[in-house]
Amino acid sequence: MAMRGSTSPSPKPGASLDAGTAAAPADAAPSAGAHAGAGSSGKRPQTLARRACDACRARRRKCFFADGPPPQAQSGSQPQSQQSQSPPVQCHDCLRLGITCSFLVPTRTRGPKRRKRLPSTPRESSDDQQPDQQPPNRPEEPEWHFSAAQPDQRKDIRPLVAIVDHSSPFGPSPSHLSVDGSHHGMSPVLAEQHASPSVTSHPFPTDELCSRALLHVILNDYLDLIYPLIPVIHRPSFRASLASNKDVDDPEFLALIIAITAVTVGLLPSRFPVYHQSMAPDAAARFKTRMAMINCCIDICMRLRTRAYWDQVSQRKWAVCYLLSVGCFQTGQTNRSRMLEVESMQIGRLLGIHRISDYEGLNYIETQLRKKAFWLIFYTYAHAYHQCGREERLAFIDHTMLHEVSFEALFPLQVDDEQILENKILDHPPSPTSSPSTARAGPAPQPRPAFTLTSGFNLHSRVFYKSAEIALSPGNCDWARRHTPEEQLARLRQLVQEIRYMLDDAPGPMRQWASTGDSGVTENRSHTLESFPPRNARDDWGVIGRGAEMNDANAKALPGQVEIMRANLHGTHLWIQSSLLDRIDVLLQEIAQRATSPAESEAAVAALKANWAEREDVCRQMLHLLHSMHYSYLEPNGLYLTYKVRDVGVALLNCPYEAHERPARRAAEYMQDFARALSRLDRSEIVNTSSLRSWVDTDREKAFST
Repeated sequence: MAMRGSTSPSPKPGASLDAGTAAAPADAAPSAGAHAGAGSSGKRPQTLARRACDACRARRRKCFFADGPPPQAQSGSQPQSQQSQSPPVQCHDCLRLGITCSFLVPTRTRGPKRRKRLPSTPRESSDDQQPDQQPPNRPEEPEWHFSAAQPDQRKDIRPLVAIVDHSSPFGPSPSHLSVDGSHHGMSPVLAEQHASPSVTSHPFPTDELCSRALLHVILNDYLDLIYPLIPVIHRPSFRASLASNKDVDDPEFLALIIAITAVTVGLLPSRFPVYHQSMAPDAAARFKTRMAMINCCIDICMRLRTRAYWDQVSQRKWAVCYLLSVGCFQTGQTNRSRMLEVESMQIGRLLGIHRISDYEGLNYIETQLRKKAFWLIFYTYAHAYHQCGREERLAFIDHTMLHEVSFEALFPLQVDDEQILENKILDHPPSPTSSPSTARAGPAPQPRPAFTLTSGFNLHSRVFYKSAEIALSPGNCDWARRHTPEEQLARLRQLVQEIRYMLDDAPGPMRQWASTGDSGVTENRSHTLESFPPRNARDDWGVIGRGAEMNDANAKALPGQVEIMRANLHGTHLWIQSSLLDRIDVLLQEIAQRATSPAESEAAVAALKANWAEREDVCRQMLHLLHSMHYSYLEPNGLYLTYKVRDVGVALLNCPYEAHERPARRAAEYMQDFARALSRLDRSEIVNTSSLRSWVDTDREKAFST
């Protein structure tokens, strides 16, 4: 195609001269003698061309030809043999300077690319350039536009894998997806080049939310960072379903991946700018905040509910409600989160996940998923039991159904998902507990099973279960009224001691004083995304990662996942101790108020000060946990960890010492440290009112107005 005119932007002369050389070789140009003879025979008529070659355009001149009118550009449809036999044509200046003229070199259209119109649009259909009319050596031009019309299907690209990159939040990505190091965003060029043909030619139901490549990145972040805390899927089955695009014809799976997107966006605020930069312009304009994207996810899931939606229940429908509830809670939408949480509890009741007898007839995968679902709902029960301001919430477990619950039988097997098949469970290889040096020194101890993510999940569940032991004991539904304050005080102190030391036999990497083994983590305390530690750190995790090869994606992600679970475990462990100490303080103050003699009052005050020493130790441990853990490991725990830290710090306000005493001064310093930590942890977009009455009774408002 010839150039439109000289008013179009001109390319660099050097590049175009090279192209002109390829089209018209210098040895085929007319001789200088012929040109000189033409000049001596008299002035011949000159014709000024309407456009210019590259050399003339660089000198801001138009081409003119001394032998007649300017030649016409060769058509792309002209046979190659005729094009090669046609004599080369040069303008007057190029002929005089002895350089190659690019006047007839076919060039591509300059300027912005045309928008691809639908086939039904007749306007400008004749001007669209066909692929067969393009020159064979046309340079490829990056396409940075995001539009509803997808590019044509290409045959020279490989399909996009189910999960693009298993190391997206921790380091540079492989060749599957380009991540710019300046902002850790997705490159639209490579995202389009590596997209599967089905992505480019057929829209997915998830395109309403984001592109397919970005969806894979978000789901990848869930598998790497959030799955250890919220294991609502079976990883191999989930990856297989995603690779086969099961969401196209399965509304349940579509709702599941949309809900996973919502919880990932809610729990990872530092990743949202990365997601936002990789969105199409229209989606980026709609999703300026995490709350907007999460609400869109909820709307999509609600539209998938047909009239007969609740006629069938499944673990995936439970997971959708639970994940959406968690996502809403992370952005401060307490009331909406509460209602979705009630839905998940109702589905759990219908599934019978609290009765081990109802598990008969399920395959191994579904059995383990429902056991994990029970403990995830149990966490909400324990939070309502310990946390203030949650009395209005419904409880999944009541005392009428305690005889149906066998808690020990409901703990899932401590094996990875890859070893759980539908009809059997593969043997998990044992891992030695000693190093080679200790093995040479003496007889090796008995091997124990390798640490898995389910092992850490069970540790966390046992801490919650132990904390609610009083409420779950048969006949203790009215425990506070049936026992005297002294009896309650003795039982609570015993429970605090049991919980304090219950993690002494935890695996080494899950202990409170464990080291990450990555020097880069301790050197950089920044909470930005660039401070995520690399995956390829040295493996000093003991039994961690021995069950799989380190080139496996799950094994490479395991050290970071263990750190995330360790932060969650010890944050919960310290928060529960602080909550029980609060109850002890209330009982001690009640006993002091009922004292009839000065000796009893002094004994109560002394007990309060002794209890303060334990509380101060809990605060020190919590601060050590926050300062020793990298932010990338604290962030996936979300506002749940933030509120636990806040509850521990608020208890320092009830100091029994005078302001000038050293314990009171230490308490003031601790509170300053807690405030700095909370300013880094609390990334909620609005004020979260989970412990307040955030709903309005409109009927009562009308009564007051009249």
